[in-house]
Amino acid sequence: MSFHKTSKAWSENSERASSTSKPLFHLHPLFLLVGIYYACTGELFLFLLSALVAIQHECAHAFGAASLGYKLNKIVLMPYGAVIDGDLTDIALKDEIFVALCGPICNLITAGFFVALWWLTPPMYAFTDVACHSSLSIGLVNLLPAYPLDGGRIFKCILQKSFLKRDPNTNKARQKADNICRILTLFFALSFLLVFLLFAWQKRYNLSLLLFGVFLAVGAFKSKERNASYEKMPFFLQNRMQKGVEIRHVAVLDTCSVKDALRFLSKGSFLVLEVYDREENHLFNLSQNEFSTLFLASHSPYQTLGELYNNNKKYR
Repeated sequence: MSFHKTSKAWSENSERASSTSKPLFHLHPLFLLVGIYYACTGELFLFLLSALVAIQHECAHAFGAASLGYKLNKIVLMPYGAVIDGDLTDIALKDEIFVALCGPICNLITAGFFVALWWLTPPMYAFTDVACHSSLSIGLVNLLPAYPLDGGRIFKCILQKSFLKRDPNTNKARQKADNICRILTLFFALSFLLVFLLFAWQKRYNLSLLLFGVFLAVGAFKSKERNASYEKMPFFLQNRMQKGVEIRHVAVLDTCSVKDALRFLSKGSFLVLEVYDREENHLFNLSQNEFSTLFLASHSPYQTLGELYNNNKKYR
């Protein structure tokens, strides 16, 4: 089997795309304005620290998506944190939940680390209390069942799974779940705005409550941006092979899914998958570049290697 021409084409396209791709992080205009506000009020450090915690949160999402062979193409820094626009495509609901949970769990683990640090070295509290509280608050707030927070995404997936048990119509289940999430999100938005007004009536102005309420209100009705999403990651190694890389052979059955095969990728080696049937008869080999070509051309990461190979015989 020879995929060299196709692999080379995919590699050239991916290199061209990477050279002309837009920056991953984008600053929302409100981010700069709120930063100026906090600088004037003497709380710039708290604002920047919260932004760093939010970036850590999104990087955890990126790590979870990478385990499925996907990468982020856009993260927007907002006054209240960072936001990912776009959803995973061709991914099972359980894996969507996994990716959504990665962010809050990372923040909660970070907060737990600081608490453990205080127990071991109490004087560190004075230097890390703000970071701990920021991590804890961002982690917990993101678990609220409001879209586009992680809790909202998780709640939406759970609703979809529930509706699919009654009716296998995916579009219908997604629409029902989306409508319920919008109503619940609007409820949380109005609640935060009401609390802001109550504080303002007492002459205690909390800008965070206002911004967060507006954020949820917009999130309840804003449609997904088409240019923002998770994208499949290419993992070609033509350029690195010029300097030489170690070859790593892994034997798998043809029933091994693409998702499971991705875990054999290693940064310091060139993967060669030796695919066998259940009787241990050798069927074919897939080099890393060939595997990348097939992965990018596949419609689902849950296809088996045998299905992927048989469906793409035109590349041989």
